[in-house]
Amino acid sequence: MIIFDLEWNRGYDKTPLEEILQIGAVRVDAIGGKIVDTFCIFVHPCVHRRLNRTAKTLPELQSAFDSPHDFPTALETFRNWCGGDTVFADWGGDDFEVLRQNCAFWLISPPEATQLIDLQAAFSLRVGTNQGVALYRAAEYCGIPDVFTFHNALNDAVYTALVSEWINADALALLALPKEIRRLNNCPTFTPPPAKESGPYGSVQAALNGRGCRRAACPICGESAWVRRWYTAAPDDYFADFRCKDHGNFLCRLHLLHTEDGPLTGQQTIPPVTPALLQEFEKAIRNGAVTCKSGSKHSRHWKKRRHSTPKKAETR
Repeated sequence: MIIFDLEWNRGYDKTPLEEILQIGAVRVDAIGGKIVDTFCIFVHPCVHRRLNRTAKTLPELQSAFDSPHDFPTALETFRNWCGGDTVFADWGGDDFEVLRQNCAFWLISPPEATQLIDLQAAFSLRVGTNQGVALYRAAEYCGIPDVFTFHNALNDAVYTALVSEWINADALALLALPKEIRRLNNCPTFTPPPAKESGPYGSVQAALNGRGCRRAACPICGESAWVRRWYTAAPDDYFADFRCKDHGNFLCRLHLLHTEDGPLTGQQTIPPVTPALLQEFEKAIRNGAVTCKSGSKHSRHWKKRRHSTPKKAETR
C-alpha cells in the first residue's frame, strides 16, 4: 500500500491546474503497518507564474524551484518507485484527483489505482465525528510528537501512516458506505416527534419542493433545518438526511398521501436510526436523488418588483 501526499500551487491565472510542487510517499504493508520505504521528489513549477498564499508558506518551497525535474519526469520516477502497488491512501481524498489533473494536463496516464482510501474520513469515523480532522490535529490527538515539519509532502505522508494505526476495521467498513449513511453513524437516541402533515400539493414534484415537506426540525432541540434532496425509497416514499449544528445528523422520511379529489398531502416523520432503516436508506440512495427547488418564478419576480425602485411618473 502507498500512502502519499502532494503539495501544489493553484496560481492566479486562467489555467485551471493545481500544479504539483512535491510528491511524498511511504510504503506500508497495511493500514497501521510498519513503514518499509519512503519516496520524495520536488517538481519545478513551470505552469503558473505566481504563487497563491498557501504555496508561499510551504517550508520546502525553494526546493521545488531548485529541482531539475518537471512533472512528467517526477511522475515517471514515482511510478517506478510504486512498482506493482496499486492501493493508494491519502489524507483528505483530494491528492489522487490532483495527481490525475496534472497527468491530464501533461497528456500522460496516471498510476494504476485499484483502490483509493481517504484516511482522514476513516479517522473521523474512528473517533466519532463527521468533521474532517486536520492532520496536525489528528497527530496531536494520537500523541505523536511533531518532530517533523508539516506541509512537507514526505513528512505529511509519514504522519498519515502513523495516525493510521488508530484506524480499525469498523471505520474502514463504514468508509465503504455512502457518505449519507456515514453521517448517520453517530445519530443520538431520541423520542420520535409526532408526524407532521402539509399540503395540499398539485403534483409529486410540488410536494418534494414544498416548504412544509422540506422543513425538518431536530427531534432533540427543535432547531429548523432544510432538506436539500430526497432519495426515492418506493413510490410515494422518500428519505433525506439533515443536520442540526448541535446534535448532528438525522433521517427524515416523507410519505405522500393521495386524496380523493386529486391533490397530495405530505406526511413527514423523523424516525430513530436503526440498521434496518439504514438499509432502506442505502437502497433509496442507489435509486438516485431528487434535488429540491425552493420558491417559484412568480414569487421571485414578485420579490424583485417589491424591492425595486418605483419608476418616476411620466410628465407631459
